Amino acid sequence: MLISLQQTSTKYVNSSSQRKRRQRTNTVLHEAALKGDWNAVEELLTKNKDLAKTAITEGGEIILHIAALEGHKKFVSKLLEIIEIDDMAAQNAKGCTALCFAAAAGHTKIAEIMLKKHPKLANIKGEDGVWPLYMAALQGFGEMADFLYHESKIGSWTPLDKINLLTTAIDSELFDLAIKILDEDNTLAIAEDSNGETPLQVLARKPLTFSHNNGQGFWTKIVQSYTKKSKNAKCDAYTLMDRLWDAAESCKEDIESCEEDIKATIDSSKLFFIAAESGNDDFLAELFQNDHNLLYKVNKSSHSIFHVAVLHRYPKVFNLMYELGGTKDLIASYIDNDGNNILHLAGRLAPQNQLDSIPGAAMQMQREVLWFKVVEKLVRPAFKNKKNSEGKMPHELFTSEHKELRKKAEEFMKQTAKSCMLVTMLVATVVFTTAFTVPGNNRILTVFSTSEVVVMFSLLTSMLMFLSLLTSRYSDEDFLKKLPLCLAVGLSSLFVSILAMDVAFVTWLRFFEHGWPAMTLLLIFFVSAPMMFMVLEFPLLVSILRCTYHCTGLFQPYNPLRF
Repeated sequence: MLISLQQTSTKYVNSSSQRKRRQRTNTVLHEAALKGDWNAVEELLTKNKDLAKTAITEGGEIILHIAALEGHKKFVSKLLEIIEIDDMAAQNAKGCTALCFAAAAGHTKIAEIMLKKHPKLANIKGEDGVWPLYMAALQGFGEMADFLYHESKIGSWTPLDKINLLTTAIDSELFDLAIKILDEDNTLAIAEDSNGETPLQVLARKPLTFSHNNGQGFWTKIVQSYTKKSKNAKCDAYTLMDRLWDAAESCKEDIESCEEDIKATIDSSKLFFIAAESGNDDFLAELFQNDHNLLYKVNKSSHSIFHVAVLHRYPKVFNLMYELGGTKDLIASYIDNDGNNILHLAGRLAPQNQLDSIPGAAMQMQREVLWFKVVEKLVRPAFKNKKNSEGKMPHELFTSEHKELRKKAEEFMKQTAKSCMLVTMLVATVVFTTAFTVPGNNRILTVFSTSEVVVMFSLLTSMLMFLSLLTSRYSDEDFLKKLPLCLAVGLSSLFVSILAMDVAFVTWLRFFEHGWPAMTLLLIFFVSAPMMFMVLEFPLLVSILRCTYHCTGLFQPYNPLRF
């Protein structure tokens, strides 16, 4: 009995020792693969080649998976000299090969090395895994996707796999790849992917691809203007749209030629509203060229695309309405399922993502008032007092929906005015004190006196503007121009007063002749004040001016419909 217990104990110790040894080995292999340190594992793998095909993570990845994901070309090359060809196709717990990992990370050189040794690797898909080409398209790596496309036998894929690849390529803006896939099988133009979307529906949600101005900064545009993607992305998007439309129309005419498990449908009005809800005005214009009747269509809520544009706050889509002549009066008269006309929709609070694109509650309120005023000019007088199913007129709805935003905007304006008033009084106190010490030099006296006059005039202007903000009634119309203008003038005047105060102090100090070192230090000290003000408050001033005066050109026709 004692001998049996000793044997059991010995087996347990040996088993525990072996498990710890395996864990240490896996840790060494994992760290080496992450760092690309071949020297750390060369001897270990040479002595025991089975380690190269042993899973080293809980997800079932072997050392090749990790090295391929990290993009260590030399490490992978050395590893492929040891590993067997069949082991290169090893899959992790989710059915992904090492090539899938390389594709997901965009390491084209790694993929080239692996396919050179195992040419069929691009066409190996696990039970629950995905194709390497799909991974590259999903991550948006165009070079990798283009390489794997020529190595993959897409013709043998299931229809669902092919349509998923096509819509993924469109979503990742790999339009050249999407065109190639469509050319190989044009029935995909009317197929639905696993999300129930057709290629045209996915393309309709890509407003930045079609837009003339995608919101990028000046220097970003300069840099990207020299890249192939920037030059050709928009052109490829239009080309793809034309190809998809032609293929869809062709397939509609010959439904019997489509495969049975592909749902052959094309709903232009559905595309129209998807594009409208995404703010894709150029896509809408292209659809309009194919079917003018789309303008009169409504969605399930009885909204036209212009009602959708107002609801989602897309000015470019709404601006298409200005090109319709008398038709816009007819469309503007549409009433939705809840009894709302288009002015009611303008009275609703904008979606949060649209509000977030505008800095500050005051500027957000300004934009909301502008939308309401623009739509109000469009509708007939009778519609301004129409009540919806809740018994609210458009302006009543606007007031109730914007109650919280208006409160925040008012608090922001008053708090900013109070803070700036405090600074104004401090500057006035300092300037008033130094005004009694007049330098004796005539030239210095002239500069000093002029600076003092500028300071006092600027301070008075600033105080009046901030006092106007503190005593304003804060009506909806005030947010449109009056309040932003008062804040902008107040901030500008305060900045000028601080700058003029510095000039006055420099001339005042020059009169006492403290010496150049002392003068330099004092000059730096006083110049830092307006610089700090500029850093802290200048962005606010710029955003106020930009939001206020940019609005004037926000709503205007630009003729993309091309009647």
